[in-house]
Amino acid sequence: MQLSRFHLFLALAAILVLRVTVGYHFFKEGTNKLKYGFDASGFLSSAKGPFADQFKSMLDDHDGKKRLGVTVDQSTDGMGSITVSPELTLALWKDFRDRAAGQYRFGDPELVEQLKKQRAEMAEDIKEARVAGKEDEAIELEQKRRLAEEKIIKIRSQLPRSEEILSDATKELEDWLSQNEAEIVAHYGTEDREMGFDRDGENRADAALYVDSLRYQVDTITSDRKKKLYGWYASIDNIWDAYEGQINALATEDQIKAAGSAAPVVAARQFDQPLSPLKIINHVIPWFDTIVGALLILGLFTRCASLAAAAFLLSVILTQPPWIPGTTPTYLYAIELAALLVLFATCAGRIAGLDFFFAASSKNKNNRAAQPNAETVQPASA
Repeated sequence: MQLSRFHLFLALAAILVLRVTVGYHFFKEGTNKLKYGFDASGFLSSAKGPFADQFKSMLDDHDGKKRLGVTVDQSTDGMGSITVSPELTLALWKDFRDRAAGQYRFGDPELVEQLKKQRAEMAEDIKEARVAGKEDEAIELEQKRRLAEEKIIKIRSQLPRSEEILSDATKELEDWLSQNEAEIVAHYGTEDREMGFDRDGENRADAALYVDSLRYQVDTITSDRKKKLYGWYASIDNIWDAYEGQINALATEDQIKAAGSAAPVVAARQFDQPLSPLKIINHVIPWFDTIVGALLILGLFTRCASLAAAAFLLSVILTQPPWIPGTTPTYLYAIELAALLVLFATCAGRIAGLDFFFAASSKNKNNRAAQPNAETVQPASA
């Protein structure tokens, strides 16, 4: 089929508009995520379908067991024994307290001696200032001397005070777990409620998925369980935050400055690891969107960029497969995925894009390589 110049121009213009529009969307999404932050935990936690377990495994603590100290021991008869213990949390708290004490030099006698020396020197300076009639200077020095005394008292009390803070936080956590242990055990002992109802027998999972009335009931149960779980998360996080803040608050300004960029000390939380897959995803995706968007707008490495973006959108769609009832609609992602495949197939970067120059340069090199060298060509015999 032959196209007129006008129709060819329209086709090329449409592909150009498609490339720039999709590129702008990715670029805008990426810059917004970089500016306001991005967290994929909500999307991953709601994943459904055959790949749900893989997506949820990317979360730091998708079921809350690490945060709440829940352990499920499966016995040979299939019945699980559920225990709630703060043992790991308390070990991490002690480690955090020790790291903070080492970094800030809690109770360090050398710091105390330095401050005592400064205090003695300031006492002499105060006497000299008053003898010289410099009362304002003497008052200022007296204030500095009192601050030095307060720092001495604070440094001497840091180690015993850190023990008290750890003891108080431990008691608060143990009391909270004791008050909520029965509910926590019941919560994790009834996880199979989200898989359907016993009355439906072996087919309960399929019934809960494909029968609308049952699916709504299961969704309600799941929602209520998540609300309860998130309420527990907030309580535990508050205890962690308060403990971490109180330990860091023990340090004096001089100790914080001496610690440099390493301050404040951060507690290692078993449910919030810095190099977890979720953290990597949250860091990479904003830059991925921004770079892909810029490449599509510029028409640079368009085929690679469009294929990478299409693969990313496919992973998003797989978290909510459209063939499974009750999933979040992902048809908009599917539409943009199709557009990216069109850009990949049509080499759209060569249309008013930087890929045009790369293609032209490559073509010229190939043409030169194909031409025979004039010096090596032998004249034909007469």
